[in-house]
Amino acid sequence: MLADPNRSPPASVSPGRGRPKPKAYSPQPTRVGASARLRARAVCVPVVLRPMLSVKRGVSMASMASMMRTDAPTGREIRRYLACVLAVLVWTTGGVPTTAQAQAPDRIERHRVPADFMSYLGAQWLERPERVQEEQPEAVLDAMGLGPGDVAADIGCGSGYYARRMARRVAPEGRVYCVDIQQEMLDIMQELTDRDGVTGIVPVLGDVDDPKLPAGEVDWIILADVYHEMSEFEAMLAGMRASLAPGGRVALLEYRIEDGTGDNLKSDHAMSVRQVLAEWLPAGFALADLHEFLPGQHLFIMKVAGDTEVPGDPIVNLDLFEAVEQGLVEAEAVGAGDASVTVRIRNIGDDKLLVTMPVGVSFQSADNARDMVSRRDAAIRLFDGEWHDWVVRSVGRQQGRPAAGSGDPFTIARPASLPTLNDLMYVMQVGTYRVADAPLQYVPRVHGVEQAAVWIAEADPSYDDIAAAVADPRMPAPYAVAFALVYCDLAGIDVTGTRIWEDRAQVFGGLRDPGLNAWYQLKTAGRIQP
Repeated sequence: MLADPNRSPPASVSPGRGRPKPKAYSPQPTRVGASARLRARAVCVPVVLRPMLSVKRGVSMASMASMMRTDAPTGREIRRYLACVLAVLVWTTGGVPTTAQAQAPDRIERHRVPADFMSYLGAQWLERPERVQEEQPEAVLDAMGLGPGDVAADIGCGSGYYARRMARRVAPEGRVYCVDIQQEMLDIMQELTDRDGVTGIVPVLGDVDDPKLPAGEVDWIILADVYHEMSEFEAMLAGMRASLAPGGRVALLEYRIEDGTGDNLKSDHAMSVRQVLAEWLPAGFALADLHEFLPGQHLFIMKVAGDTEVPGDPIVNLDLFEAVEQGLVEAEAVGAGDASVTVRIRNIGDDKLLVTMPVGVSFQSADNARDMVSRRDAAIRLFDGEWHDWVVRSVGRQQGRPAAGSGDPFTIARPASLPTLNDLMYVMQVGTYRVADAPLQYVPRVHGVEQAAVWIAEADPSYDDIAAAVADPRMPAPYAVAFALVYCDLAGIDVTGTRIWEDRAQVFGGLRDPGLNAWYQLKTAGRIQP
């Protein structure tokens, strides 16, 4: 059941806490050389965080737990971190701000923050043997239907992992443009191409805002785990669209946000269906297909909007509430424990549907079970008339109520019905924060952190009220609550006025995470202490 969109927010929402702050920073990365950026990051990230930030794919939860010791940080560690923060601030801004505010992008930008592009220094990682099983490149190329004589382009080609495979398929008459913005990466690609005896690859040194492909010539473009790094994506999309021949298509691979398979990555290295379509459709593309057979990635097939030479039935992309209002789907929500909700849904129209749902959707219990709110975007393909179980990752609201089971129904309400939680869910999906202008920090993707944030935002508990409930073997309670406070701060909640803040010595007294400790010092002192 869907709620009346005109219904007032529930009384449990605290007025005045959910308003987003004014724009605090631009998510565009500072334009310095890749190797210089990596060196700066290695210098300024304290040792306890380096395992989390040293590789593109993040850190295992086991190693994360081992890093989170409960003894207090040494003065040397804090001084080292703060000195690095000071150096970054002086270099980038010429001074040190006196306000203590974690920084968040505004609503227009915050659906995602583009990641830094991968340096050529990490090219060996692109050739790891496990990638065959993780990404199934031959199955991807099979789904594309790439064939002899095709003209293809691998944008962000890196070491040429996909380009070499594509070149074999389009041989002997076809060719593959191998595009990268780092000459060093193209040199590595050429070395591996020569080693494997592959021909038909044309290296192209592109720019961050121009793939430099010939106009109207390309049959297939592939972007394999690279689009999320494009800071100038509007210009790049325009360049790709112009390069496609009639009937040309784009294969876009991005790790999934929706089902948690991307949780082992840094949060800016995965994208939801909603995030992708929000950028590609306004840029003149249309969704030709969406494959979900890969272990952890979406495979989008895009075409130029209006191109009738691409075969296949059109796919109608709709928000859940739009689909219900237009009478295209039937949907009902039921409980599925404390971390998700199941939406039973089926297509009752004639078109292929792709139905999506944003973070912040409210699921209100009809049986005094715990209400829920979606904590990630969600998407489901409805290409037939069968009933489907759509699992939506969610977090509970009332701590004192039992989690809903499969027999407990929910009423579904738009995110606007819970403005405080809507803002909070958006910043949690982004999953990053900054302390002043220091390097970007990543919040671990742990359910207890997000549960703590929701309870702090709505119920204003003490630390002892929630510590046991949010603790996890991978994330001790003080860390979960500290990261939750950062999230609440990003969402515009005055955390210094909460009961948890009265217990701040219990939360921050023994933390070993320099980012959290710097955030806390800024909050309490109002400036960085040299």
